Amino acid sequence: MDQFRSLAMTVISLGLGLHPVVVHGDTLSRTDKLRVLYSNQFSFNSRGIPLITIGIIEGTDSVELQGERPIRVLPEGEGGAEVVGGRRWKIELKSSRAAKVQYFAVIGRETVSGLSKLRAELPIWRKRRARTEMLEVGSVYGMSGRVFDNRALLLTDGPYDSVGAAARHAERYLTHKWVNKVETVAQLKRRPAGTIEAVDLDTGTHIRARDAIWFAPADARHVIAVRSARNRSGAFTGQLGGRYRGQLYVTIDRVGKLAVVNALPADQLLAGLVSSETYPSAPPAALQAQAGAARGNLLAKIGRQSLADPYLTCAWARCQVYKGVGFEHPRTTAAVQKTRGLVLMRKDGVGLVDAVYHAVSGGFTEDNDQVWPGPPDPALRGHLDAPSGEMTAFASGIRDDNIRRWLAARPSTWGARAGVNRNRLRWSVRRAVTTLAKTLAEWGAPVGIPQRINPLVRGRSGRINLVEVTGTRGTHRIRGELAIRRALGNLNSSMFVVDAVRDKAGTVVAFEFKGGGWGHGVGMSQTGAIGMAKSGKDFRFILSHYYANSEVTRVY
Repeated sequence: MDQFRSLAMTVISLGLGLHPVVVHGDTLSRTDKLRVLYSNQFSFNSRGIPLITIGIIEGTDSVELQGERPIRVLPEGEGGAEVVGGRRWKIELKSSRAAKVQYFAVIGRETVSGLSKLRAELPIWRKRRARTEMLEVGSVYGMSGRVFDNRALLLTDGPYDSVGAAARHAERYLTHKWVNKVETVAQLKRRPAGTIEAVDLDTGTHIRARDAIWFAPADARHVIAVRSARNRSGAFTGQLGGRYRGQLYVTIDRVGKLAVVNALPADQLLAGLVSSETYPSAPPAALQAQAGAARGNLLAKIGRQSLADPYLTCAWARCQVYKGVGFEHPRTTAAVQKTRGLVLMRKDGVGLVDAVYHAVSGGFTEDNDQVWPGPPDPALRGHLDAPSGEMTAFASGIRDDNIRRWLAARPSTWGARAGVNRNRLRWSVRRAVTTLAKTLAEWGAPVGIPQRINPLVRGRSGRINLVEVTGTRGTHRIRGELAIRRALGNLNSSMFVVDAVRDKAGTVVAFEFKGGGWGHGVGMSQTGAIGMAKSGKDFRFILSHYYANSEVTRVY
């Protein structure tokens, strides 16, 4: 199959002479409203700020909502029937059917102008017995007279019934050196469905609806508290409780459980997000840099993540952490307001920079393509994270031949000037072999009691992205920065060296890891931004340091 499928693409425009796609409840049938939940369409409020949907809970069987005033219940969404009940509602899942999700191994990637190049590769991949299919991810939208296009064309092999099966085929292609990364993508083949019941705990009123129920505060100034219990199955994801602005809808997630989604303006979302992602006590310039990066990260990923979920982005770590009103802080809210509409644009005008960030660089940031699948991004190149003239002996990169000197050196970096996270600039931890055997097995590497841990490939920052572990039951290779540090016992980062610890008889009893940094290392170091702000740098300087070939631009 080589037909062209579009996973997520819509055009939203302001001031471009195009017709904006604005989701109005009174112009959509119920089927249309449910379809919107799984699209990347979004609208704007009266101030021109994008309205974003963010998943705050999934994998639960019941949830309770409590308003400051009576809650508006919208069984059909805005524009349909409306029930104004009490302040307390309990929503339960009565029956459901999980989504049908297909998974593909990515074997080629181009911008939208590269379609002919991907088509030329089809005969080659068919000879390799790949079931080729081309998919489009991303979106096109317009703001302030500009068109933003973050679409990508993917040449894929599939479909497969599980992400594991798709990944195994990608691993096989990697072994043959036909691809240089293991990457998979999900496609929603059939939406989940189910019956949801909402009970007014004040009056006893019951409302049953198929697939989704919308809730809204009686006044836009009010918030709704959300509470849920963790399921015995352990599938629950998100906050057990929190308070949220804007609308909420309760729907069915991909595994057939309840999902709670918050829909609100981007800057209200950022007020609860920035304060969850950094220290509100940080200097204003660091908070403003964080607000600009978080806004760009949010908008650049529209249509490129959560492709099989009923929301645009999520409130947990794989997206950006968002904890609602209860975590807002006046200083971070001021930073969001000060930078209203500001994002990082590429200087060549191609589009938004995906302004990813991390906690502590350890003194050197990393190339994006060393951490995640995808092509090298000129804005996300690893480099020395230090003032000019400091630690220049390491400016060309951290390698096997200099990483021990690098980790032994007293960091004279921006992060060292921050006064926070000092224990993450350089760190040391020991893991018993019995503990490692368990964590390795959990991550699909049942090697028995480990005897050797051998880093095979390092990125520019010295972070390892391929490691070989040999144990009493065999040898296994672990690929990927995050997988490596989790499989080895939740290390702070993969910028480390490792040595075996032996007892008097020479038996390996533990491994000692000495490392630097906290997080993946790509983009802005939040601790480094604090250090730069304390040294008198403004937020524009901070962002230009971490995101090359870009400029701060107002988009709304």
